[in-house]
Amino acid sequence: MAERTPLVLARVVGRAINNAFRARVGRFRDWPNDAVLLDEPLALAEEKTNRLRRIYANSMRDAWDGPTLFREAVARHGGIQLSREKRLALAHPISMLMWGELAAWIVAAELAERLEDPDARLAASAQVFDEARHFYTLRDYMALLHVPVPKLDAYFAIGVRRLLATKDLTVKLFAMQLLAEGTAITIFRFLADAKIEPVLGDLLPYIEKDEARHVGLGVLYLPDRLKELSVRELKRIRGTTYGIGDLFGATQIRYAPYYAELGLNPRDLIRNADKMLWELDQKIGPIPGTDLRFFPRNPTTSPTYEAELDLVVPRPGHGQNPLGKALRRVIAFGGRALAA
Repeated sequence: MAERTPLVLARVVGRAINNAFRARVGRFRDWPNDAVLLDEPLALAEEKTNRLRRIYANSMRDAWDGPTLFREAVARHGGIQLSREKRLALAHPISMLMWGELAAWIVAAELAERLEDPDARLAASAQVFDEARHFYTLRDYMALLHVPVPKLDAYFAIGVRRLLATKDLTVKLFAMQLLAEGTAITIFRFLADAKIEPVLGDLLPYIEKDEARHVGLGVLYLPDRLKELSVRELKRIRGTTYGIGDLFGATQIRYAPYYAELGLNPRDLIRNADKMLWELDQKIGPIPGTDLRFFPRNPTTSPTYEAELDLVVPRPGHGQNPLGKALRRVIAFGGRALAA
């Protein structure tokens, strides 16, 4: 046994050296990061971070049981009482929201793993559970519609794939926490206020309340993160987020006929979404030293806003603007070509 000791020791040392080398490469080569420690007076640190921590605390306080609420709503209203035509129309925004929640679940899990700020990570961890609950609840509702699940709009699919593929967490925070979540809040509120279907109407307020917290993570955390980046880096980030925002906007334009089939005015939805994104943009501000904004936004207070909205969703009873007609044709053609 004593004779084998040097050999055993050599193997132990060899494994230790091998693991030491492997631990020096990859994403966790610098773990743990001392940046998570408090390097300022405790009172100041708590003042800066307590709002992010509150997102987590409120998530725990407001947690709801998706399957239970879904079953209770179905029993209370006797299922979905809509014509097949309206079910087919409703399936488009519901399926888009459902897949969007799945993407948000993936992104939230990545943020919870990779964000260095422990308070932002805490908020993202709470979001993981929210997004999982939203996805399964909307998936159950989609099944209850008893219509084929429509193919996801090509613009939305490309935008989400681009968002998921990027490794840049700042882009993910912009595109998911502000653009996607901000638009989702608007759609959830739009459908809930319209009271088009009682089961959905019972579920949406819970989802909307969760989504507001998710937007809060982006609004609270992004400004500090942006301060650490150069103007060149910020312009690169803007190029990506602006493109994703264009894609998401094109989807809502293409979905206008489905909202109209449900008896809703798609102009109201787009106007509300523009108002929401404008307010979020004001909280983040432009790239320092420039007037460049990080994502598309249209001020609804502009005197030309309604005329610009006519180009993509014309008012009922108004004549077809040739430029608007051409623009809608280009959007429709692009959607078909990208889906091919």
